[in-house]
Amino acid sequence: MSRCFINKGGCTLAFILLITVFFVLRNVQLSSQTVPDVDELSYGIIIDAGSTGSRLFLYSWSSFSVKELIDIKPVLDFTGHAVVKKVSPGLSTFSETPEKAAEYIQPLLDYAIEYIPEKKIPYTPIFIFATAGMRLLPIDKQQAIMEHLHKDLPKRTKLQILNEHIKVIEGKWEGIYSWIAVNYILDRFKLSPTSVTSSHASANTDRPKTAGMIDMGGASVQIAFELPLSSQFNSDNNELINLGSSDDDSQFQYRLFVTTFLGFGVNEGAKKYEQLLIEEYEHNNSTKNNSTAPFPYVLDGCLPLNKYSIVDRADGTQVVRKGTGKWDSCVTKITKILSDSIDQTKCPSAKSCFFGNVLAPPISLSNIELYGFSEYWFSVEDVLSLGGVYNHSQFEEKARSFCSQRWSTIRANIRLKMYPKADDERIQTQCFKSAWIHAILHDGFFVGEDRHKFKSAFKIEDQEVQWALGAMIYNMRYFPLKNVQRMDFENQRYGGITSSSLFWPIIYILLIALGIGIVLSWLKTSSSRSPRANNYPV
Repeated sequence: MSRCFINKGGCTLAFILLITVFFVLRNVQLSSQTVPDVDELSYGIIIDAGSTGSRLFLYSWSSFSVKELIDIKPVLDFTGHAVVKKVSPGLSTFSETPEKAAEYIQPLLDYAIEYIPEKKIPYTPIFIFATAGMRLLPIDKQQAIMEHLHKDLPKRTKLQILNEHIKVIEGKWEGIYSWIAVNYILDRFKLSPTSVTSSHASANTDRPKTAGMIDMGGASVQIAFELPLSSQFNSDNNELINLGSSDDDSQFQYRLFVTTFLGFGVNEGAKKYEQLLIEEYEHNNSTKNNSTAPFPYVLDGCLPLNKYSIVDRADGTQVVRKGTGKWDSCVTKITKILSDSIDQTKCPSAKSCFFGNVLAPPISLSNIELYGFSEYWFSVEDVLSLGGVYNHSQFEEKARSFCSQRWSTIRANIRLKMYPKADDERIQTQCFKSAWIHAILHDGFFVGEDRHKFKSAFKIEDQEVQWALGAMIYNMRYFPLKNVQRMDFENQRYGGITSSSLFWPIIYILLIALGIGIVLSWLKTSSSRSPRANNYPV
């Protein structure tokens, strides 16, 4: 009976000890859960409001240190693809009905919310950056659309809406954001241990070299590359940016040359080229060799052999372009367009200006790692299958070969599916576009034909490059500092799991164990005495 008592008493006390330990540790765990996990993701939305439509991109990120940029990635949908959605037409089409702008944007936001945790929705910022299409509108039309978005979107969504996040951006910022995106994906913002421990400008010499980028669109060309911080080159196209969470931190400070060449994209370039053909035709006054033709025509090296195209003149008459397939003569004419765009009085020395009278930095782009996007990918890859590291001799050879074919041969090759990546519009304009991007690269930006570090790209590290990524990185650059400050505050307020916060629970458990040991010892002593008391004679 006494042994059972001891066993029951010991078991009871042991059970009480376990329950006590459980509740003490549970209390510590609940306390620690009040402090947000450093790995917890934050979310953000970028909407690229372009001329033909608006595209939504959803990103998530975490932050571990003020010495590093946010660790940002595209959010993936249920099929494993990046969350991207587009609506058409462009935001600028609401110039006469600005009150409908928020309704136009809402489907994009509703789609993004499906991939954002509910508790994160009120803290997810939206950035709507409008580009070329909106810039072409009168200022009052732009403002009307922006004001309606500022006023109406908060009524339609629980996402975070700030007026300063919804605006029309300058063309140069598209270039800056693209440059940031390229170098972020390439890991060029990773600092060496020496740089991390230093806050002086000299640490910039220890960081990786950045890459430059050229984006050839339909209407314009953008270029962005880094200049040395010590460079004495002065230009309106210089931009000093800081990607760090502190404005006085030089470790993430970069000086860029960035500009947009409006009117020198491939489509606008084609218009310039056609105008040159008409001027030459008029100068030759209906050349003798075609004076008896049903339609006046000009010989055109930018079209495949025997391909015809009609050009409308200002007076309503038409001129026929007759393809000769002479790709080199096409390049020569385009080079003339570029050289004629330079005012020799402003740029007297050779290579002191890029085309369009843009003053060029005293740096050889042949020595800079350059990535070419958009038409620099499609015009090299879709027909010629030469995308990637640029080989000038191979490119010239295949471009010449394609253009020198008879148009009937090319059409037959299309039926044989020899150009599976190219649509009809691409094939019809391939000769001109390949010559245009060649001339811009070598005669416009003076990149060497045989000595260069140029490559065309659609994706880098299996990720499609979008300026939206760079925009999110730049506009959330203060997040690491704010996150560290928030966590410090939460730790002070609630007390995270630290050595000091665990001290008293451990002492408490040890004291309980000591007390139980004393009680068990006393019970054992008492039980050893009670049998003798029961043996007294009655």
